[in-house]
Amino acid sequence: MDDINTLIQKLEWDTPVEEKENAIKKLQFVNDGELPLLLQPLTKGHWDGATEVIINLGYPRVESILPGLLIWIQDLNWPGAHQISDLLREIGDPLIPYIKDVFIQYSDDQEWIGWIFELIVDQWNTKQITQIQNELIQLSKGRTNDLKALRTLLVHRICPKEAIELIMQEKKKNISLEILELEQSNPGMDCEELQREFSEVIFKPECSRVYYKQNEGEFSLCNHKSNLQHYLSEIEDLAREVSEFV
Repeated sequence: MDDINTLIQKLEWDTPVEEKENAIKKLQFVNDGELPLLLQPLTKGHWDGATEVIINLGYPRVESILPGLLIWIQDLNWPGAHQISDLLREIGDPLIPYIKDVFIQYSDDQEWIGWIFELIVDQWNTKQITQIQNELIQLSKGRTNDLKALRTLLVHRICPKEAIELIMQEKKKNISLEILELEQSNPGMDCEELQREFSEVIFKPECSRVYYKQNEGEFSLCNHKSNLQHYLSEIEDLAREVSEFV
């Protein structure tokens, strides 16, 4: 086979179609030890071609690079990410240990874990979900994808509805208290007025930069309050869902 690095170079978007297809065919014979070279190689212009090679190889050939394939779906805007997620979803049980590792080691990576839930875990059966129940319970104790974890535990009946309702009540209580304390410790904070004044200068770049700099602390507080309110709204939505669950 031709040198693998030369073949990977030919996966680039602008490579003539016949030459690129020939490289993809030859890369089906890549050695297992060279498989990591296909993980998001060179530039993003090569990733679609590398994805096609990986999809053609399929499981179990790609077993050794499953952690790297999970990394590929950290951002669904990356070339090939959707196709890689389809492959990962089809793999099923062999992926479970790697999902567990991500949930344990990167529990604060909201976007990545969110995609893993949406693209993979949400399509798993109860037997598969049971194998990650400890990790889901641990996630449910935090504030990053905790509600996704609770919903999964509810839908698959791993935790009693009553227990999840108590958890939701405690979360709602804590966030409501946190919002109240934020407002009481900053009595002069008027987020609506701040946003109204900013909207008046937003189309004047120089003015908007000055305004933001002068009120940077207030913007930070208002953003924090907005995030808490959004989180509280999500808690209330899930609480309603839980109450209607049969």
